[in-house]
Amino acid sequence: MASSSRTEAALEELERLIVEKMPITQHLEFSLATDEEGRLRASAPLQPNANHMGSAFGGSLSMLATVTGWAMMHQVVQDAVEDMKRRVEVMIQESDIEYMRPVYENISVICERPDDDALERFQKMLDRWGRARLDLKCRIDAAGERAVTFIGSYVALAKGDEQGDGAFGAVPDEEAVDGEL
Repeated sequence: MASSSRTEAALEELERLIVEKMPITQHLEFSLATDEEGRLRASAPLQPNANHMGSAFGGSLSMLATVTGWAMMHQVVQDAVEDMKRRVEVMIQESDIEYMRPVYENISVICERPDDDALERFQKMLDRWGRARLDLKCRIDAAGERAVTFIGSYVALAKGDEQGDGAFGAVPDEEAVDGEL
């Protein structure tokens, strides 16, 4: 799998793609960055994302976490797909979010990069069936404590290929791939 490091220009291009293709994200005024451990961070100012109480609006927190996970999945797909002529669509399948405390400061979402085992399973599913799923975890801290936990199941679907032996539209279960390892 290719290196997970991202240049500033690549992250800016990814931000442009998100804002252009998902116009509702424009108001977030977010930016993306990666760290040495491969985590993706989305940062956004509090003011355009505040509610009537002066804390971050729950919808903005949810949207920013969802978009950060989507951006991580987009990076994983870029690393996994050797032939970039093959179009792979990334979408969220389901998510769960827990709000533990209000956020009264600028927002910072951290999305953990999946471990090597999860990335290997993802690669095998995508190669075999032309579709694969990853669960991604994001967190938002405020005043040094966890404020929000987000877990999203993201799906990658290869388009334009007659692929694999799975039924169209079905995303293979990880256990099916684990049995082949």
